[in-house]
Amino acid sequence: MEVPGKKLQAGPSTADTTYCQPCEQDDEILPAEAYCTVCKEFFCSKCASLHRKQKMSRSHALLDKSNMLTSISVIIEDEYKCTELRDIHHTEIIKYFCPTHHTLNCGHCVVHNHRTCHVDVISDVSKAFKDGHEYGDIIKTIACLFEDIDSCASDVEKNVEAVAKLCKNEINKLRRYREEVNKYFEEREQALLKLIEETKNMDEELLGSLKPKYDNLKSKLAEINVTLEAQENNVIQLFIETKKAKKPLEGLQNDLADIKKNNVIHHYEFRKDPATERLIASATGLGTLEHIMTEPHKIASASDSNHVIVGRTVQGDGPRENMASSNHTVMQAIPDMTRLRFTLAVGIRVKSATAYTTCYLASMLHLSESRMLLADLYNNTVKLVDLQTSNIVSQISVPGVPWGICHLPGDKVAVTMLTKGIQFLKTEGQLSLGDRIKVDIDCRGIAFHEDTLIVSFNRKVAVLDMNGHAIKDQEVSCQSGINC
Repeated sequence: MEVPGKKLQAGPSTADTTYCQPCEQDDEILPAEAYCTVCKEFFCSKCASLHRKQKMSRSHALLDKSNMLTSISVIIEDEYKCTELRDIHHTEIIKYFCPTHHTLNCGHCVVHNHRTCHVDVISDVSKAFKDGHEYGDIIKTIACLFEDIDSCASDVEKNVEAVAKLCKNEINKLRRYREEVNKYFEEREQALLKLIEETKNMDEELLGSLKPKYDNLKSKLAEINVTLEAQENNVIQLFIETKKAKKPLEGLQNDLADIKKNNVIHHYEFRKDPATERLIASATGLGTLEHIMTEPHKIASASDSNHVIVGRTVQGDGPRENMASSNHTVMQAIPDMTRLRFTLAVGIRVKSATAYTTCYLASMLHLSESRMLLADLYNNTVKLVDLQTSNIVSQISVPGVPWGICHLPGDKVAVTMLTKGIQFLKTEGQLSLGDRIKVDIDCRGIAFHEDTLIVSFNRKVAVLDMNGHAIKDQEVSCQSGINC
């Protein structure tokens, strides 16, 4: 075995000769006059003098020729000793850990501040540290933070696309409607376009401000990870660096939570003003732009079938009904059914390869522009289909026979199940099960209104809170005299 700076001569009577290691790298052989216990290097008199003058090594302890280490085994063993100095006692090396105060300490700290504490010697407790739970938990936390940051970055990018797409769609709607009115509405059109652009800029500015924040978090996390990886072969230093990483990691977790909380955009929709022709002098002519949380459109349920045929309508110039308040205008379009034209669109195959029986669609729910939920009664599943690709993108089994579906705030839906109550589902990304409400009788139809669920049962309609407790119920009669 050879150690840099150490040359061994053969023969039992010949003493070891030690040379200056920095000079030896430049092919200059000079005898060593000092040894640095921190850098683990031998120096000649010139290099030792320079080492004492440099700011970064001024505090290092140098042993002179009569006291410096010459034994190879001692030098190699010394490589695994702690070399980090205490930040408040610059000449003292960290050797102890106080479990009571969770602090890394030198001898000064222990004598002055931890006399009554049970203090561990780091060289003893760190031997099995790398294989312990604490280090493993830190590594898992780092991995989870990497995943969370990547997920957050992906969500921000999706929202950036959504902002641009929403802006484009609403501007197109506005301009198509603009063609149906006279030139009087040019000023209103420009005002609304400006408001859309301001909202878009506001969202893009917010989302743009989040990018450097999560990039900075990822960079800091990578630094911590690199520091820990660099110490994997030195368990003492690994112990120290892991302890030091705890608080920064907690700070990164809090910063990431703030980014997620701020990762929101304004949802808005251009809404037509059906009274425009009658109210040319009105300040709300052409329409208004409102920030909304888009509510899903309800779609009629289908019966026993393995395919869903999605119809597309071409709307004529039918009348509209205006719903106005003193502050803003909210409009609900009521199409003239006599002027609608229906054409067949692409069929969607809703029977999956794992389905045992024919599909029976008890109800359908339109989630967004291109996504629809289907309740498959025979197979006890809820399926999510993409209307653009006509494919099932996700499906999930529910613990009962699904019947009705309604939309809830926050990318959630409620599904009624015969004899099994009400199951909540999360619809963001892939479908996933949430909480479940148990009820005593069969559930059928369901709707959501102002933090309450309106549920129909056999000959009864009830208003329930979100925990399933009845607020009000009403018996209903069936004229036919049979179960309804």
